[in-house]
Amino acid sequence: MISVQSSDAEVVAFLLTVKSDAPRDAQLAAELATVLASSGRLFDPKAERTADVASTGGPSSLSTLLCPLFLRAGGLVVPKLGVPGRPAGGIDCLAQLDGYRTAMSEPELHAALLDAGYAHFLAAQAYAPLDARVFSLRQKHGFQEVPTLVAASLLSKKLAVGVKLAGLDVRVAPHGNFGRSWDEALDNAKLFTDSSALLGLVGRPVLTDGTKPYQPYIGRAEALLALAAMFESTDDAWLSEHVELCRQLATAAAPAASRSAIEGASREELKGWFVANLRAQGSNLEAFEALVARTRAQHTLEVRAQRGGRLDMSLEGIRRTLVRYQSSMGSKQGDFPDPLGVILKRKPGDWVESGDLLATVRADVSAAHDNVLSDLGRSISTTN
Repeated sequence: MISVQSSDAEVVAFLLTVKSDAPRDAQLAAELATVLASSGRLFDPKAERTADVASTGGPSSLSTLLCPLFLRAGGLVVPKLGVPGRPAGGIDCLAQLDGYRTAMSEPELHAALLDAGYAHFLAAQAYAPLDARVFSLRQKHGFQEVPTLVAASLLSKKLAVGVKLAGLDVRVAPHGNFGRSWDEALDNAKLFTDSSALLGLVGRPVLTDGTKPYQPYIGRAEALLALAAMFESTDDAWLSEHVELCRQLATAAAPAASRSAIEGASREELKGWFVANLRAQGSNLEAFEALVARTRAQHTLEVRAQRGGRLDMSLEGIRRTLVRYQSSMGSKQGDFPDPLGVILKRKPGDWVESGDLLATVRADVSAAHDNVLSDLGRSISTTN
């Protein structure tokens, strides 16, 4: 087993051993989760009922932003320890808001939970720092999809901050980190459930289809634009369907006594919990509305159909484009650069005519706009 004293070479050797000898081992996942969580401080939220819904990664879902709001509607306390995502994890999106604190001291966390019942923060060096280091090495050396390691990482963050009900959005897709097929994802979901039980937690995974965009807003600021559309009830059927999927994910994670409140939660109530979290972490509704207005105004580029046909869309291709432009910014835009965002105007499989609008694009990059549109056009196109 590794420890905080292990060298990078020793950690990589351990990861290789797990991949070859124990790729799907609930006992090892639980033991490793404990080691990772214990590498930093353990936070006690001082609440009887705590819950969170994590995800296995993949673009376009809003589950890590919306599920905490639904859980709050059910009376649950949500200490959400996260890691930076690509291209648009929940904490990355919230970090776009002026004043929003992504790292807080223990007294600040207690104050946030007291005020809002929901805090969303980064592991940084305080909580599960070894997990952050292992995660980086997994990305660097190609161990992102080893089920034992995925489960251990997810659960370590729940252990570190006292989450007892561990929901999980298992996004099933060829590019998925926890299941490329439904059968594989089912096996991994059982691993997560079994590992949770060994740790005294309740693991409640739900499989969702990650092969197509969950909703049309893709990007860090665009995810917040999606929330605004939901709060304002200007969302289309596509986004509305995804909101209801997130409600189901939260309901699945919650205890029976909380489910009716989650199922009946109004958008006005969800907005109230969202604003409470903004204030608790140093931002406010005004900053959110300003970002939403600015983002809407920046969607000036268009991807149009070059020919008629059935709309074909590579979600992984869109993701690669966004991540590439984010990476190209380096530290020019801080820790969470957001130079590019997309709003899809048609769904995969739709029949479109030549010249039809397929997507609008926000691009704040040094590269020529034509390059951005060309890159995205390869992932959003038509077939006969």
